[in-house]
Amino acid sequence: MSNNIEFPSDRTEKLIPLVRKTFGDDMIIYADSNGSYTVDEAIRIGKILEEYKIDFYEEPVPFDWYEETKQVKTELKIPIAGGEQEPSMHNFRWLIANQALDIVQPDIFYFGGMIRSIKVARMAELFGMPCTPHISGSGLGYLYMMHFVSVIPNPGQFHEFKGFNKEIPLQCVTSDLNSDGGIVSVPTGPGSGIEIDPDFIAKHEIIKG
Repeated sequence: MSNNIEFPSDRTEKLIPLVRKTFGDDMIIYADSNGSYTVDEAIRIGKILEEYKIDFYEEPVPFDWYEETKQVKTELKIPIAGGEQEPSMHNFRWLIANQALDIVQPDIFYFGGMIRSIKVARMAELFGMPCTPHISGSGLGYLYMMHFVSVIPNPGQFHEFKGFNKEIPLQCVTSDLNSDGGIVSVPTGPGSGIEIDPDFIAKHEIIKG
């Protein structure tokens, strides 16, 4: 959310073609501007992304600029993604119903859990929009993301993945929780399909309000 400011000033114009050249035409590449642009600048940058065949453009303007997000989408062909910072079901409904986005990205933590996020995915599915959730934090976030995309009707092709977090000792008997060519087997069984080391849990105290 830099209001068009970047350092160095020509970084974006150099970075976009460099990334495409480095990784080749066959790699799927997503771009995230973290709400850094005004409408005009977002459109200008979007046209560069289109030139180099970047596959989606996340948060081109600040996340709560709803009408402006739709303006950018209207002017560009590259799919527009957003929603990672959105806290409101009502506003997600507006973004979806007004087709201000091409891809919805509720954050399972920020947005308040699996059930609320699944409702967003199902609304989007009615409009033919895929859902590629945003993943914040560490802990077991990667595990929640895998369960989430395995049950919604419209998961995107690829998903944000910050690696298997080793901070919490756990055992999983139904998946080795390793990536094989970018594919991970989702655990089955009760709950999230894992068991956290009880000694690790015993070290923590319940906080009473």
